[in-house]
Amino acid sequence: MTFSEALRSKKKFIANSSNFMQTLYHCLIIPTIEEEATKYITDFKNSPSSFIDESCKLYSSDLDFKLWVIPIKDFKHSHEKIMVKISE
Repeated sequence: MTFSEALRSKKKFIANSSNFMQTLYHCLIIPTIEEEATKYITDFKNSPSSFIDESCKLYSSDLDFKLWVIPIKDFKHSHEKIMVKISE
């Protein structure tokens, strides 16, 4: 999907999520190409506060995006790569 479509989907997902769920997960717009998505997620995990939604554009060679939900606990101490796909 385009960035604009992904952003609309993210906003809708957040609006329909409870505050509690929002404290447990990050909803990210990421590139659809796996290698680009992996690089984006790795960099995001290292410094989440330095990323905005538009940051994903810098990682995408084809400007095609999808949404992923990642548990916030993964950013603190877990070494597992747990991602829940919510949209393409």
